[in-house]
Amino acid sequence: MTERTHIRQLDGVSRGPLIDTVRPYPDQIRYSLNRLDGSSAWSYSLWRTPEGADLLEDIPLSETYMQCAGAAAAMTVEVRLETSEGVFRQYVVGKPLNEHAEAPTEVISWGQREQDRTQVYSNEVFTADEAAEVFYDYFLTDKVSGLYVLRELEL
Repeated sequence: MTERTHIRQLDGVSRGPLIDTVRPYPDQIRYSLNRLDGSSAWSYSLWRTPEGADLLEDIPLSETYMQCAGAAAAMTVEVRLETSEGVFRQYVVGKPLNEHAEAPTEVISWGQREQDRTQVYSNEVFTADEAAEVFYDYFLTDKVSGLYVLRELEL
């Protein structure tokens, strides 16, 4: 894995490098996720910059990333990964569960608009501290740990 800067984004607007000058990386991620209240602060994204990116010029987006939305008490985590065939797919991250209901029943809301909500299964609801572990593992490996399950989203 080439060492590149990670970019974090809050609420789709405040974008910058993830730094560890104030807190170590895992604590910085946990701090950011615990600030989410579902209305004034409601999302967090993390991705690695492309090779050779000049952050003084621009902070580029990436085809692969991890993101969450909701509040510190209940949020959904998604990841966008590239398959071995070079296709990008987006997934909801979940905790292992033997079985679940036929349809998602848990509602995660954020923002002020009616469409700022999604339904997920109960094993796909994370607290900020739980999500911080998933994000930190992604920060280290660019993957989701095998401790979690992925459900592909039809976008």
